[in-house]
Amino acid sequence: MNDKEERHPLSFPALALSMATGGPPAIALSLLLVDISASFNTSIGVMGQVSTVSSFMSIFMALIMGVLSVKYCYKRLLLSGLMLICVSMIGSGLSPSYQFMFVIYSLTGIGYSMVYPMTTTYIARFYPVEKRTDAIGKLIAGRSIASMIAPIIIGAVVSRSNWRWGFLGYSLPLVVLSIVLVFIGIPQARLESKTGGDIKFLDGLRNVAANRSATACIISGVLAITPFTAISVFNGSYLRQHFLLPMETVSMLMPLYAVFVTIGLLTSGRLVSRLGLKRIVVFTTFFEALAYLVYFAVGLPLIFALVFSSFGALMTGIRISTSNSLNLEQVPRFRGTMMSMNAAASGLGGVIGASVGGYLLMQIGYWGLGLIVSLLGFVATVIYHMKVKTHESEM
Repeated sequence: MNDKEERHPLSFPALALSMATGGPPAIALSLLLVDISASFNTSIGVMGQVSTVSSFMSIFMALIMGVLSVKYCYKRLLLSGLMLICVSMIGSGLSPSYQFMFVIYSLTGIGYSMVYPMTTTYIARFYPVEKRTDAIGKLIAGRSIASMIAPIIIGAVVSRSNWRWGFLGYSLPLVVLSIVLVFIGIPQARLESKTGGDIKFLDGLRNVAANRSATACIISGVLAITPFTAISVFNGSYLRQHFLLPMETVSMLMPLYAVFVTIGLLTSGRLVSRLGLKRIVVFTTFFEALAYLVYFAVGLPLIFALVFSSFGALMTGIRISTSNSLNLEQVPRFRGTMMSMNAAASGLGGVIGASVGGYLLMQIGYWGLGLIVSLLGFVATVIYHMKVKTHESEM
């Protein structure tokens, strides 16, 4: 395809590392939630709302990005997001109080809502449609690998110091390296539309809102991500409280989740070529929700619980890659806006997963958390199946 942008040899590594910056902060929060809560003398459920606020703020920034991405340089927006994440990591590690961390950690959500849509939109500019799912899978696998390594490094750092160094020791070097690679490896040119001068700021939002399939994708994205958010935020505390495991053991078990997410991401392209894009999205959304329901709600012994969480993680990886590829198909002229709305959907799903999950955890327990967030995943399955369209012949 001759309309693809030329890539620098460091373009994909820069995008992959930028995508990876969103994983370690969430892993650190989940793994260290018990320690941070004790440090600030708050409950785990209340401390988990730090993630809720971050997700909530990311929604507003993602909506703003739906406007900004129509007119402004993608590289500048990407770098701005990385800078905000950098400030958030430093501030979180140095937080003197719960209230301060409540505010400063929200910059992670704001920054990542700028990073995420720009990285995925660059994939659409750099790769033809038949290679996008595979490219997106590899791109997000970078985040999964970073998340897989994170608990080991963070656990080792905390065992020799405290939770503050856990926040700073891994996430901060990662985001700094990402900033350097983006400066070097990403083209400077604005990459949205060849007729950008004729496009008004709100045209992208209007076109996405008018497309029923695109709207259904966004709504499904809100609901489908809630089980993933719940296990991301509360998995560490669940393993420590329900199974009474020490932090060192949990830090060794949590990478298992990231391993299976990575496998799903890397195999998604081959599955789509055999079974079709939408069919895979529907299938994985359903079984992801089912697996997390069993994990949190049934009360299985540890070994069987790990089997279900690993299967859910595999489904998560495939769904993330394929649903992003499905989103890129919806409104080709305004992909930056569409992916920004997808980021807003992820942020809203994060708010639902963390806030509702935290409330249910305090009121009912982990089984109630698993039940409700999984039901939302089942609703997402129905919407994907009935309302979302692709250009594939299977539709």
